[in-house]
Amino acid sequence: MGVTYTTGTDVALLDPAELAERLGAVLRDAMPWLATISEQQASVPEAEGKWSAKQVIGHLTDSAVNNLARIVRMEIAADEDLAGYRQEEWVRLQHYAERGWPEVLGLWFALNEHVEWVIAHVSKKSLANTARVAGATITLGFLIEDYVAHMQHHLRAMRRWLE
Repeated sequence: MGVTYTTGTDVALLDPAELAERLGAVLRDAMPWLATISEQQASVPEAEGKWSAKQVIGHLTDSAVNNLARIVRMEIAADEDLAGYRQEEWVRLQHYAERGWPEVLGLWFALNEHVEWVIAHVSKKSLANTARVAGATITLGFLIEDYVAHMQHHLRAMRRWLE
């Protein structure tokens, strides 16, 4: 699965409503400061060869698209082989850097509100379903926890370099 951002919790201790609330809290905490970022600030990469805020939020949007599909597939059937995705190409081919900051931010927020909704409706039993992602076997519970931790990682890093 590549880089992971959490060690994961025993799935027996996880609750879909709490996982959804965890994602919702990240969204609600981030939006006020993200909304203060100007178009100019959002367009400038952190450093040479790094992404801009638009591209980071675009990457998190791509993560939402891919992980939403994984969540649904893992709830439908266990033991699936789920494809990874080439994140650099996804960001480049969707031209987030050329899009307006309000549009990039709005898409990310709306899509993640839907991911939050879907997570809240995952059956507790399904959290133990497993799948293989890029060669690693993971549970649905781990996938959701790691999704939120991945988002937190990027938002914290972005906030540090934009302040």
